[in-house]
Amino acid sequence: MLKKVSAYMNVPLSDYDEDTLFHVVELLKDSLREQSVESILEDTWEVQKNLRKLYKNEDGNWELPSIEPSDITRSKDSKIGEIMEVMTVALTVKIEVGS
Repeated sequence: MLKKVSAYMNVPLSDYDEDTLFHVVELLKDSLREQSVESILEDTWEVQKNLRKLYKNEDGNWELPSIEPSDITRSKDSKIGEIMEVMTVALTVKIEVGS
């Protein structure tokens, strides 16, 4: 039986370029290889990129906004401080799960 596993990493847009993408993909591959006890099908790697905005919550952690970022900046009641644009690089691969 085949199963998909995945990992992702957020990279600040100001630091993102093709070299960074290559490096992040290699790090994610290494991480998934280390975590997997099943056989990874090496020819099934898939990379997805998604431009997103994260905001710093009251605890200082970065998270996705629950409303549109443009609505956040217009809201007078908003307690959101910093907003950071990131490229989310996600990597998926198929693994062979034993019966």
